Amino acid sequence: MNCSNKFKLTAVAMMVGTAMNANAALYQVVEVDPGVNGDNIDYSTAYGVAIQQGDVENPGTDAPFALGCFDGSAGCTPEQFKLAIETRTTPLSASEAVDGVSYREEVPFAMDSGFYYIEEQDDFERYCYNERRYSTCESWASVHWQPWGKELSKDFTTNAFALVEGDEGAYENKYNNIINSLTIDGKPVGNQSVVSSSDPSKLETRNTVVAPVIPNIEPSDDNAIVVASRAWHTNGTFTVGSVSEQASNDNGTHHTSKAAIWDKTGEVSQVDWPSGSSRDGERLAQGSMRDLAVEGSTVYGVGYNTYSDDNYMNATVFVGTLATEGSVVGSTWANKIVDGAQQRISGDTVHSNSRLTDVNSNFVAIGEAKRSGAYLMPTGSAPNRLFVVDDVTANSVSAFYPTSGIFFSGAGGQMGGINAYNEIVGQLDAETTREEEGKPRRKRGFIYPYAQSGTTSDRAKELFDGKAWFLDNLTNGGDHSSENNAFRIINATDINDAGVISGTAMMCNGGYNTTAHNSSCDGEEKIVAVKLLPIAGATADDIQTRSVEEEAAERQGAGLGWLALTMLGLFGFRRK
Repeated sequence: MNCSNKFKLTAVAMMVGTAMNANAALYQVVEVDPGVNGDNIDYSTAYGVAIQQGDVENPGTDAPFALGCFDGSAGCTPEQFKLAIETRTTPLSASEAVDGVSYREEVPFAMDSGFYYIEEQDDFERYCYNERRYSTCESWASVHWQPWGKELSKDFTTNAFALVEGDEGAYENKYNNIINSLTIDGKPVGNQSVVSSSDPSKLETRNTVVAPVIPNIEPSDDNAIVVASRAWHTNGTFTVGSVSEQASNDNGTHHTSKAAIWDKTGEVSQVDWPSGSSRDGERLAQGSMRDLAVEGSTVYGVGYNTYSDDNYMNATVFVGTLATEGSVVGSTWANKIVDGAQQRISGDTVHSNSRLTDVNSNFVAIGEAKRSGAYLMPTGSAPNRLFVVDDVTANSVSAFYPTSGIFFSGAGGQMGGINAYNEIVGQLDAETTREEEGKPRRKRGFIYPYAQSGTTSDRAKELFDGKAWFLDNLTNGGDHSSENNAFRIINATDINDAGVISGTAMMCNGGYNTTAHNSSCDGEEKIVAVKLLPIAGATADDIQTRSVEEEAAERQGAGLGWLALTMLGLFGFRRK
């Protein structure tokens, strides 16, 4: 891995330090090397994408420890919960793994249901100008086009490998590979692309399900052609995802998608689009189910679906009524749109897309709504806004956008996951600089103990003082402070009920020069997959302050937002 690119961190880090006004040594950062399984793979960056689900049982009781791995008697070990890892041969860009066109999403950039932006590099640049509004879109497009351009030219060299820590047989890599979640047994759920075994120049499918149960997918009619399938999550009884069928518009042959759920037998139920139409103008209808919670014979799925009025993709709660518990055969479905997260609000298309990403056993759901580049937030950005739905079982559901503490109006990021204790993790803007005619904001991993119905839990109070934190602040001080100082957490992608978090970090070989938030690194800096293991006995009382250095620090390699646009120097731009 060669991460020799240099850039500077300016005084904007001072603002981040102010937002992170207290710090706690609550987690031990554990790096997991993609080669831990003995795999000989070529990669530039590694990402922790999911954590094995589960909790820690309190011996002699029928209940888990109230504080999970934070309990002094839980005895959790670094190897106890497996980490799912993905790698990329491409560098990081704007705090994101670079796929070209996403291997996860049903449509490009999670919003391009018309498939306008993927024919040539200029299309990528046009998307960036329209939807991200950076001044650096030329270089952004160059970086993101590279893997997609190779794919279009039928160069099927793997960009994305996937593996499960300590389990060599858990995942058979094909071409490009994705893990969206891990089961309680550590089994992967996701999708992969497959190159034809008879003709290496032909892609058999760009996405097919990887999961403990493979769905028995039948075309919707005699003329339909199934071209892709994805899996996002399973609860052991049901698995949710999507099924795509070939469809065309004036931009070529592409696909529609429907939200899908299948049971242990592989029987599949696909949810119709509320729009009732597979195409409106150039927009091809899409749907996806990302997670689920079950109550008796009622299933509450979450994701997005396509609604009338230009086939817009809106965050949706799928309410399924089962004819027989445990089976999707004969099930019926209704759609509830999330108010306040729609693409079109009061006649204006203020969002480019919205979706729910996860739901927990308390029926709290989390989601994202991408602000349209034509309707910037007052902070000068078109962010991927984060929101919470308090109760998906309610007759009507609405989006709550947190704006206090580390959150602010106009902040963007990604939702990672939510556990049974309403602890939400993800990635969030760590500065308020304008992105319009500017550069991408630096992002950091966070944890947010959500107060459902306004009630803060005892666990949230004891561990997190009842408020959200950037995770960098929770790795400072205590017995693991020295080892932890080699890492700065840039994303948190999943959390289990035991409190173990999967994520991605910048790592400085030999450790950063100080424990300051923006300390410089004299060694090599790289992007690594990590899991955050709760420190037994640690509570919010252990909070310490992580300082912020006032002088700009020159960084080597990853830095805070490593290679955010990768080749900015070539285009005459100066990194923040």
